[in-house]
Amino acid sequence: MKKTGFLVFIFLLIHLHTFSQSKSTSFDEFTKYVDTMKQYDDDLRNAVWSVSVADAKNGELLFEHNSQYGLLPASNMKIITTGVGLLLLGADYTFKTKLEYTGNIVDSTLDGDMYIIGGGDPSLGSAIYENTVPDTVFHKWTQAIKGLGIKNINGKIIADTRFFDDENRHGSWEFDDIGTDYGAGVSGIQFMDNMCKLLIEPTSNINENPRLASVEPYIPEISWENYLTSTDSINETGISLYSSPYSSRAILSGKVLTNSYSKTISAAIPNPAYTCAWYFNNYLNQNGITTSNRIEIIERRTSDFLSENHTHFHTYSSPIYSEIIYETNKSSNNSFAETILKTAGAELGNDGSVSEGRKLVANKLQDMNIATNGFQQSDGSGLSRHNFVTTEFLCKYLSAMYNSDVYEDFVLSFPIAGVDGTMKNMLKKTAAEGNVKAKSGSLSGVRSYSGYVTTKAGQDLCFSFIFNNFTCKSAVITGKIEKLMIFLSELE
Repeated sequence: MKKTGFLVFIFLLIHLHTFSQSKSTSFDEFTKYVDTMKQYDDDLRNAVWSVSVADAKNGELLFEHNSQYGLLPASNMKIITTGVGLLLLGADYTFKTKLEYTGNIVDSTLDGDMYIIGGGDPSLGSAIYENTVPDTVFHKWTQAIKGLGIKNINGKIIADTRFFDDENRHGSWEFDDIGTDYGAGVSGIQFMDNMCKLLIEPTSNINENPRLASVEPYIPEISWENYLTSTDSINETGISLYSSPYSSRAILSGKVLTNSYSKTISAAIPNPAYTCAWYFNNYLNQNGITTSNRIEIIERRTSDFLSENHTHFHTYSSPIYSEIIYETNKSSNNSFAETILKTAGAELGNDGSVSEGRKLVANKLQDMNIATNGFQQSDGSGLSRHNFVTTEFLCKYLSAMYNSDVYEDFVLSFPIAGVDGTMKNMLKKTAAEGNVKAKSGSLSGVRSYSGYVTTKAGQDLCFSFIFNNFTCKSAVITGKIEKLMIFLSELE
């Protein structure tokens, strides 16, 4: 073992013993630990990292290391998107989907088209909430149609997605992310979390191809092309899935270990609006309303806005915004975060685009007197590698949110150490368990945690830790961050 590595090992042993005894610490010890990381930690030799800690009540920076370095925040960007969205839209805001029709109703027949007017609802058809699953939503819609006396629809089922622009996936997302569940993107009409699950069955023979056994739920108009091969080397395994918005093709590639267990992977739905309309059309036919089985999608790039001859007859509302951001931050839901950013643009700006949403975020931060030096927002979720923030900025922002009227709803959405969300299995049996409330962030070569902690002395702190460009395992970096959180929890 190298001498420097041995010194770090001894240092960590001493402090791990301190943690296990649950003894209180001082800020001096926190500083010493960070200094040791700076001077002796080989895992961080080629990394760029930043640490900031501030008094939550007044925003005063109490500790910093590289606090003005602009770094990739990964999903820490979500706390900006959700918090500013809370201030702009309000805790009780709901995403609305409207039903309208054209033409006339004669003898129980609609001689016209039935419209689903999207309002960007990220929960539509989602299994996350009890009352948003497809059958529950479609039952309400069908009852509203039956209330008009309609038993037949001669025209089309038309899904109007123009609440948002047509950029379902952000332009700066990496190609490997497109087609995955976490890169599912958003649409003016979203459905079933914009994703499906694929069951892959391995083979016992290296010369045979693994089988795509099922796709749940069924996605209409999609051809799943299976180019998977088998391998007997665990080091060669890995599955990639490629698709693009509106495409009718999805491509599976990679290698699957022979004689292994069946595995399930999640994939993006290329056209959730079409999928929603298709399932609704089927539901109508199965529940007493016949249709022509013709489906159409309206997008911004192909159509003008609605004319005046539409008749509105039903509005379906999502769970309230505070419940939406609870899911967004607890589970680090990318699609929900992107939806929030675009919704701000649609409701308060000129259109439902990411660029319009970014303008509103920047303006709100300015209204909050938060300097945006070192802050660059590309998307709402943090999946883009064009995002940059400083830990000083994040601490100033967290302090401003702490002193805002929406803090209670905001912090309630944060994962709690050792309790839930992305921090459920972290920091158990330490002073940080149940105390630290922080949003995690993770990309290749990126780990970040930002949030709140109450010291043993009762002082509320906000903190931000961001690590970029490390070459060790991510779990190693997470372990170092956990120690920083424990130190803060032990402060007297």
